[in-house]
Amino acid sequence: MGEVFVGEASKPIEPDSVSTTSRDLVRAVGGGLLIGLPLLFTLEMWAHSFLLPSWKIVVLLGVAFVVVVGYSALSGFRRDRTWAALLVDSVETMGIAAVVSTVALLLLGRIGAETGLRDAVGKIALEMIPVAFGVSLAGAQLASPDDAPEDAEDQGSTVADGGVGAFGRLFIGGGAALLFALNIAPTEEPVLLGIEADWWMLLMVVPATLAITFGLVFYADFRGGRAFAVGDSPLDHPVTETLAAYAVSLLVCLLLMWAIGRTDGVSWSVIIGQTVMLGIVASFGAAAGRLLVGGGQKQSQPEPGAT
Repeated sequence: MGEVFVGEASKPIEPDSVSTTSRDLVRAVGGGLLIGLPLLFTLEMWAHSFLLPSWKIVVLLGVAFVVVVGYSALSGFRRDRTWAALLVDSVETMGIAAVVSTVALLLLGRIGAETGLRDAVGKIALEMIPVAFGVSLAGAQLASPDDAPEDAEDQGSTVADGGVGAFGRLFIGGGAALLFALNIAPTEEPVLLGIEADWWMLLMVVPATLAITFGLVFYADFRGGRAFAVGDSPLDHPVTETLAAYAVSLLVCLLLMWAIGRTDGVSWSVIIGQTVMLGIVASFGAAAGRLLVGGGQKQSQPEPGAT
């Protein structure tokens, strides 16, 4: 009596399984809204839905999907999955993001019966990018400690301690940089800062950004922070990892500025200025992402005589 059956040949679905699935779905929707809500209320995102060429929106969606797949591979909703299951989970994440974005835009009156199909699809496609990141984050980092794998020592992350290598940290950092920069890139402020910034100001911004993000990850002793240890990989060094994360952040910024048309018809000095200024936000995002997954180098020392 306590089991639910769908058809004669279907396997029984345990009530606990239904409850877990429902909880995961609510967590996914909540996480998507927590991350995506600011951009759902952003005028520039609504405007770019019909200003951007369709192929650029597709490129941004493709980049977002790659980030979701990579993030799910390192943490994700369910563990011990095959690549096929991983791709299915990632498609489900994008699907949830599309539904959440559609419902939110309907409730906000940004799309309706009078909205053109191209405009509606563009709005949903752009808005579902940050929402999808929120859905992935909800499954990976906002889960209850009871849902974490047994070998995960850091309750701040469902990734097992030491399970994310140098490349994985940079990948997560790049995704977080994209998320942070996406909140700023559609606005006019990066353009204004890029135009007004003198060369000497940019030369001051770069080392200041590097120094602060270095301190956040390697010195401030946040959960998920890393020690000044040097690993086997060239990227397993505090300096090289910081420089690589900053380079990835700048590439993410350049991609976003290009995608939304901020690089069209402007000089290289303006492009560099916009990228460096937006890179401040993106670099902080990359640092936050690397803190979320940690690095396995700050492990507590075992008690004397412990096995």
